[in-house]
Amino acid sequence: MTRIIVVEDDIGQLEELVSFLEYSGHEVCGATNGGELESCLSQFDPEIVLLDYCLPGKTGAALAERLRGRFGTSVGIVMVTALNRGTDRIECRLAGADNYLVKPVNFAELLALIDNMSIRLNSVRLDSARPNSLPPREQPWQLLRARSELMPPKSPAILLTSWELSLLLAMAGADNQQADRDTLIKALGKNPSHYDPRALETCMSRLRRKLPGSDNGGNPLQAVRGIGYKFIRPLVVVR
Repeated sequence: MTRIIVVEDDIGQLEELVSFLEYSGHEVCGATNGGELESCLSQFDPEIVLLDYCLPGKTGAALAERLRGRFGTSVGIVMVTALNRGTDRIECRLAGADNYLVKPVNFAELLALIDNMSIRLNSVRLDSARPNSLPPREQPWQLLRARSELMPPKSPAILLTSWELSLLLAMAGADNQQADRDTLIKALGKNPSHYDPRALETCMSRLRRKLPGSDNGGNPLQAVRGIGYKFIRPLVVVR
């Protein structure tokens, strides 16, 4: 059994999701907005939250950011929406969402996602319960969006140009922090059909030269042959 909160402003869809998840053996609380979400949070600490992207008042992305600040990585956040644009997925990832489901929700896919996320969260809890003698987790690099700076764990902040910030935001919002060339070119505000990929390589090469190597060795920004680029160290966006 997993403790789940569902936030969906469509009453019919909310009741359908809550009924299905309860029938599947989970403890579920439903909410139609941010205020009702707080009421659910007073009942139990969730393990997973399903958030509608388009909500009245605060958006699902804003609520995801609030939940991530409150619970850290101990809660799994899944954005559920009818929108499926790349920019929407990136915004959800940057706000702290772990996964993204497109409406109408496939219930079999939803159950598989909940099972996999529960296994991961249980693993995180077990790691946190281990003796302090174990090696600490690798500290993330912080991408300070408002200040256009990148903060390595043990080095001074790196001032970024606007295009460097855009490239790093695109990688931070991509699955496994790996973005293909077209995604990166679009992040620069260019059309992939007319943009010289060699110009992108030049931009990435300049950015790589500004980044220090990590304790584990090597530059954190790596080219992925035939695909694009990947930031191989933990990277979190700070607004």
